[in-house]
Amino acid sequence: MTLQHFLYKVRVFLKKERHQLIIGLISLFFLVFCAFFIKHEILWFPYSVAIVFIVYLLFFRIDVLLYLTAFIVPFSIDIKEFIPEIDFGLSFPGEILLVAITFIFIARVLYENHYTLAIAKHPVAAAIIFYLFWIFITSITSVLPWVSFKFLLSKLWFIIPSFFLLAQLVNKDIKRSVTFFLSYALGLAVIVLMTSYKHMQMGDVEKVSHWIMSPYYNDHTAYGAVLAFFVCITAGMMFLPALTKKQRFLSSILMIIMLIGLFLSFSRAAWLSLIVAVGVGMLLFFKVKIKTVLIAFATMLVLLFTFQSLLLHQINKNEQESSTDFYEHIQSITNISSDASNVERINRWSSAVSMFKERPVFGFGPGTYQFQYAPFQRSKYRTIITTNSGDGGNAHSEYLGPLSESGILGTLSVIFLVITVFYSGINIYRKEKDKNIRIISLMCVLALTTYYTHGFLNNFLDTDKLAVPVFGAMAVIVALDVYRKNQSNISSNDEK
Repeated sequence: MTLQHFLYKVRVFLKKERHQLIIGLISLFFLVFCAFFIKHEILWFPYSVAIVFIVYLLFFRIDVLLYLTAFIVPFSIDIKEFIPEIDFGLSFPGEILLVAITFIFIARVLYENHYTLAIAKHPVAAAIIFYLFWIFITSITSVLPWVSFKFLLSKLWFIIPSFFLLAQLVNKDIKRSVTFFLSYALGLAVIVLMTSYKHMQMGDVEKVSHWIMSPYYNDHTAYGAVLAFFVCITAGMMFLPALTKKQRFLSSILMIIMLIGLFLSFSRAAWLSLIVAVGVGMLLFFKVKIKTVLIAFATMLVLLFTFQSLLLHQINKNEQESSTDFYEHIQSITNISSDASNVERINRWSSAVSMFKERPVFGFGPGTYQFQYAPFQRSKYRTIITTNSGDGGNAHSEYLGPLSESGILGTLSVIFLVITVFYSGINIYRKEKDKNIRIISLMCVLALTTYYTHGFLNNFLDTDKLAVPVFGAMAVIVALDVYRKNQSNISSNDEK
């Protein structure tokens, strides 16, 4: 082989493999720099590559960064775990990434002067905007404005990426909804496997189930709520024609993991919410008319009101405590005489209603319940877990919490949002012919059913752990609705 021929082959190789060579050289230089800095005990440098990578994604692939954030959120830990002296809660690194995405997305929309108007004008988007607007108004009238405006800011960095950005991405390609949910589900599956392993090591399943998922989830009810949500999501993915056999198999494995985690969470509210979701799924599958459902629901309310004294008498006789036995644990849901967890919920609800009566229009201010409810506690609802200082957390209700914090319009804004998103999701499922769109809308509706059923007993939308998937599901429903209407308009124009 002549030297000229050899040099020619080298040039061809360099031209063909130049991208790989550049990556290899950059990696080599980075490793050399890392070794140098570590030798001199400068330990921050290796993390710089992650920061550079995230900055690149922020400006050039914000969609990928959103999926990465969804994957990371289950692993996020309250920053107080690292810096106990800090006086505010922030989930790290999940909320940090959500804040960055929010700023860049808003800047991009303002710079390009463009956002999909069909999404912004959708009834669900309008409901969310009114929900945020009323939080802003009641933050101004709040008894603790700094608490309320921090609450409002956290809502913005939860909702803008998870709803407004995701809706626009899914509207362009509906497969992105699957990518988003799978990203979160994969991260959550790792947490479930780690938690289940710790369960096996600890042995006493029911007693340790309240704290064993920490520091990733600070409460077994929040952990159970997100697992019930993703049981519906992963179950729906198993039937999507657009996915490959391997992807559907992965979805089935993830669903099994979620079910195991859900059982070991020992969250009665989460179990109940999944049962309700299955019931809603059956009603939709068998095409039961909404009118029939409403009549049945109204009849049930009338019966409950008519026989309320008898029902309360029977409930007060229930002394079944929480148990490792599945049936007994379910029975304990209606124990309001000796189950401390149940009675404490009534204490929080009673306090919320009393707070509403004192400030019915504007409430005490978003995020202030935990600082204001102590004087409103009633002695007959006090338990061994009741605190005199009232520092035990929130109102344990997605409906009564806003009632006490933002007045009657606060609760109405939540109810209006729930009704609007369910109406849109069910309407898509019943009218759309494309099987992929129907299944995605159904799994979102059922997942949201688990959360908003759970919302009668707990509220977690002030955390990234639940806000990201819940508002994400709403975004997917809106994007599917806008997408199918666009497709319908295109078909109509073609026919003309």
